[in-house]
Amino acid sequence: MKVYSCPDECKEPVVNYNNFDYNKYVEDENNHTRRLKEWLIKEGFTGKYTGEIYRESIADGYALYMMADGPKSFLIHLKYGDGYSSRNVQFIPKKEIIKRINADKKFSEMFNETRKAQTI
Repeated sequence: MKVYSCPDECKEPVVNYNNFDYNKYVEDENNHTRRLKEWLIKEGFTGKYTGEIYRESIADGYALYMMADGPKSFLIHLKYGDGYSSRNVQFIPKKEIIKRINADKKFSEMFNETRKAQTI
């Protein structure tokens, strides 16, 4: 699957390390993913998986990508955190990317349900 950088219209947020605020950092990333998804939809990528995040474990973090789902689907590399990228992501077929996105969502839901049960 093809991989592109963020478009000029939706550049990644710049982190201020001189006055670092973790909550602002998370908020900026969340706002960026929302804006990027909106931009993709406006550009005609209206498939079911547009805006979904594909992540792959790398070193001590993740390589993150947003899916643009349409007639010609592709991924957009999100340079959050350390900005890791996967060496092999361009060789993974769309069907497998979708399978992994769904598996990650199911795992997250299961983990959240377990956490809720433990706090009751």
